[in-house]
Amino acid sequence: MSILKITGISFAVIGILVLIWGTILQPISLSSSDFMLFATGGLILLAAGLCMISTLPSIYRLAGIWLAALATMIYVYSLSDIDWIVKVIGFVPVLAVAIYLMSKFRK
Repeated sequence: MSILKITGISFAVIGILVLIWGTILQPISLSSSDFMLFATGGLILLAAGLCMISTLPSIYRLAGIWLAALATMIYVYSLSDIDWIVKVIGFVPVLAVAIYLMSKFRK
């Protein structure tokens, strides 16, 4: 087993544990920035871990990338102190990175 695969599995497990920890500490609410901080961090770690495991089918990598992108956009939307147009502007780089990563991991 390669070091990249071991690191990927570790990232994926840590991401799942962060998600579980977030649901224990905060009530589950997509409009709560406190909960979405845990959810976004956990899904980004999970997606990074899935992308490091080369033996996984590409559909798992793509699903992880898009779940992390969606969680990031929901997190940005849940921030109440930011104007709506700034939130929409923040969606653009998230979508761009997700599309770029999708083109890299699609087989």
